[in-house]
This record gives sequence, C-alpha cells and structure tokens, in this order.
Amino acid sequence: MNLKIKDKLNYFLKNDADYPILAGFSVGFYAMVFYFSNNFDLVNSWEQTLFFLFYYIIVSVGVVFVISKIIEKSKYNSFVSQAIFVSMLLLLPIYLFGISNILDSNKKMGLVLILILSLFIFKIKNYKYCIVLLFLMSVIPVIKLGKIIYLNYTNSTEWKLQPDAILKAEFKKKPNIYYIQPDGYAGEVNLKGNLYRYDNSAFDTFLKEKKFTLYPNYRSNYESTLFSNSSCFFMKHHFSNEFSKFKYARDLIIGENPVLKILKNNNYKTFFITERPYLLMNRPEVFYDYCNFKVGELPYLSDGWSDFREITNTIKTQIINNKDTNNFFFIEKFKPGHIATYKFAGTNKEKERIKYIESIEEANQWLQQIIVFIEAKDPGAMIIIGADHGGFVGFDYALEAQKKVTDSMLIQSIFGAKLAIKWNNVQHSEYDSKLKTPVNLFRTVFSFLSEDKNLLNHLQPDASYNCYDPTDFTKVYKAIDENGSTAKF
Repeated sequence: MNLKIKDKLNYFLKNDADYPILAGFSVGFYAMVFYFSNNFDLVNSWEQTLFFLFYYIIVSVGVVFVISKIIEKSKYNSFVSQAIFVSMLLLLPIYLFGISNILDSNKKMGLVLILILSLFIFKIKNYKYCIVLLFLMSVIPVIKLGKIIYLNYTNSTEWKLQPDAILKAEFKKKPNIYYIQPDGYAGEVNLKGNLYRYDNSAFDTFLKEKKFTLYPNYRSNYESTLFSNSSCFFMKHHFSNEFSKFKYARDLIIGENPVLKILKNNNYKTFFITERPYLLMNRPEVFYDYCNFKVGELPYLSDGWSDFREITNTIKTQIINNKDTNNFFFIEKFKPGHIATYKFAGTNKEKERIKYIESIEEANQWLQQIIVFIEAKDPGAMIIIGADHGGFVGFDYALEAQKKVTDSMLIQSIFGAKLAIKWNNVQHSEYDSKLKTPVNLFRTVFSFLSEDKNLLNHLQPDASYNCYDPTDFTKVYKAIDENGSTAKF
C-alpha cells in the first residue's frame, strides 16, 4: 500500500475494525510517559521501570482487550466500540489522578460519569480519535523525558570530586555523632523577625544549658531537602544540577557519598532513621549499615510522604544495642516542616504562620526528649541539630518561593535555618568560626575530629541558590552571596 500518511490515518479512523490492544496501549503509554517525565527522580530504578511497564501498559492493554472480547461475545456485541471507549475513559483518570482522588472529588467523578453517559446518549463510538489524541498528547512528555535521559548521560560528575585529601582524614577523636535534622526549622533570626514573630528563647536556653553552641546566622545553600542534603553530604556545590548517570539527590544522600565513606574509613557504624521514606523512594543503593525502612517494603505509587513511622523508640533501641561501636546517626525528623507546599482554598500567610509555630513547639518537645535520652546514655556524644532549610513563612505557600525573590526577609525565610552543635570540647572554637552553611558542615566537623585545620582551606563558598523556574530546577540564581548579601535584580 502506497497510501500517504494522511490516507492511512483516514483509513484507520473510518474503517469498521476495532483496535482494543492499541486503545489500551495508547492510554497506558500516555499515562506512563506523563508520570515518568514529571517524577523521574522518584522512579528511575530498573525495578520501578519494570513495575510501571506492567502497571500502565500491560494492565491497560489487558483490561481493554478483555472487556471488548466479553462484550463482543454477549448479546450487546453492537456496543463493542462504546465499551472500548468507556474503558479508555475510566482508565485514563484512574492513572492520572488515582481512584481515591476521583472518589474524593465530586467534580472529577461527575465529569467521568457525564463523559460516559454522553457516549451512549449520542452513540459516540469512534474511540480512534481518542487514540490519535493520546499519542499526540504524548509528544510533549516524551520530549521532556528524552531531555532528562540525555542530561543524565551527559552531565558532568566533576562537581563531586574533593579538592584535597579529606577522604583520607583520620580522626583523633571518635565520639558518637548524632546528626538530627528537623525539617524546615527556621533559624533564630527568622523566628524573632516580623514574619515569624515567635519567641523561641526557652528552647535556646535549654540548648545552652546542655552546652550546645548556637549559630544564629546559619542558613541553607539550597531551598529544598533534596538539594540541601546532597550538597551537604558531598561537601560540594552542585548548583541544583546534581543529577548524572541516573544518580539523583536520593542516591547521593542515602547511597555512597564522601561523608559516609570518611566515617566508615574511621570505623563508624552508620544509621539512617527517618519518620518517612521520602529519601528512599527511588530505591537507592543504601550505604548505611542500618535503616529503619527496608526498600522492599516501599510502595511504588507514592512519594513516601504518607508512610509515617514513629522513630523515638527506634532511636533509643539502636543507641542501647550499639554501645560497643563508634556510631553515626542521621535522624530525619519531619517537624516543623515548612508551610503548605501548594496553593489551596483558604491558604494565607497568617494561617500558615500559626500552623508552623505549632509545629515548632511540637519539634521542640521531641528534640528535648531525645537530647536528654542521648545525654543519659551517651554523655560524650557529639549532637548536631541542623535544619535543611527555612520554614517559608511569609509566603502563601512554599512553591510561591520558586521565583526571583527580591524581598530580603522572604529570602531569609527560605534559607535561614537552625544549627546547634554540642561539641563536648572547647577546642571547637578553633575550627567552627567560619561555619555558616550545610555545604561546609561536615568538612568543619571532620577537621575538628581529625585535628587537621588544613581541611578548612577548602571550604565551599557560603552562597545560597534559589530556583526561579518550577519547570526546570537547574535554572537558579544566587539568592544570597558569600558575604550574606541578598540578591538584587
């Protein structure tokens, strides 16, 4: 057949044959490339790829094909085309929104029902137009996914290299180290300021009584947990462009990284204890010796936010059961968090501020409890209370910050973060005088433990970077420079 493409398309659309396999494939293919192109950092493992090939492609093809055959062999065989169309209209919103979201939304459920009723009332049966439309709609996510894959192959990994011999650092002191990260805990300057308006002096007094050193001007280098932690654990800047060779922030934080390698070289046993498996969802190769979540237990259709585990008893148990080893604990506490991520009805700055302050108070109670326990069981421990970023109070919702922010207080609200360290050694003041941001946190700690001040010769610039395009996280600007001055446009 030497038909032109247009003639072939017309033939496909107007002939009487049914194509249930192609119909199912079109739905599954669009849903899969749409999901992958928007969540690639969550689903970039081979295990997940195989699962989603089955979930989207095989299931949708199977469902549409079986339904069409059942109708074809029944007394309603004149409605095969409508049955295929209905199957497509049911599967697509289920894939895109999820059954629970559709059932929870009267508007979404009503729209699906109206579309299905319309098929029968107006005897619409040419689902082939829908197949063509879905393949056309797939073009944009396919291009986006292709760009992601291309960048993964071509992005340089040079930023990960250390500028000195810090990987060979030998500790002269080996206390157990507890790096407790209360997500989004704002720094003292922010909490006292006009945006937060909260007196946190009672908790700060508690920390000072426990011999913590406070760093009131500490701030994060990046605005998100993933970017901040990947920079922190590599002790290097990536400028929000860290992904390469299919390694993303979660792989860098939970997998093999310079901080963990240095600790293991000094015979430390490593623990990752978290309330939610947010950092585990793309199935990274876990380099920690212990993790309270097993990768095999994780759901596929989740960002890890809904699976919560109380960690207090787990921390206590691991401390008690590991008294004979040098231990490093990375403890992820998702309080206070930050203001609501997305805009929704009724969202406003003051309501979000109040909820955030309530979360601060809950975080303080928990931190006091765990600090008291650690001191009782491990009095010589080094305890680091270090937040990954600020609380975003002052915005209506957190994603509103993904733009070029000019207000200095709002910029500080994004980055100003809590840091308090119990060094248990007055000599720390010889090492931490320049400690301002997470990218230099562990270099400072390792310099102190190895008693090697030469490691401080390669501190990274204390700049903070913010994304200004929510569709492309590599588009960043220097929101705060090395001297603490905010950006001017």
